Amino acid sequence: MDDSRQEEFLAALADVLEVPSVATNEDFRDTPLWGSLSCFAVKVMAAQRFGRTLSVKEISESETAGALMEKVFS
Repeated sequence: MDDSRQEEFLAALADVLEVPSVATNEDFRDTPLWGSLSCFAVKVMAAQRFGRTLSVKEISESETAGALMEKVFS
């Protein structure tokens, strides 16, 4: 995956989570607004922007933004 796709994904994830930025090694679920609606928003973002349908289980099992990104681009 090229750097521009990685940056695009991390920026989209940060937008969904309403935080300034997200690092690949960061637990994206450890944000003030994380909950079932945020999980759904991540699911929708992955499908609409990157064409990947994720299950709630795939999202919840991802411990970092990088792990989630790997699932989106796999």
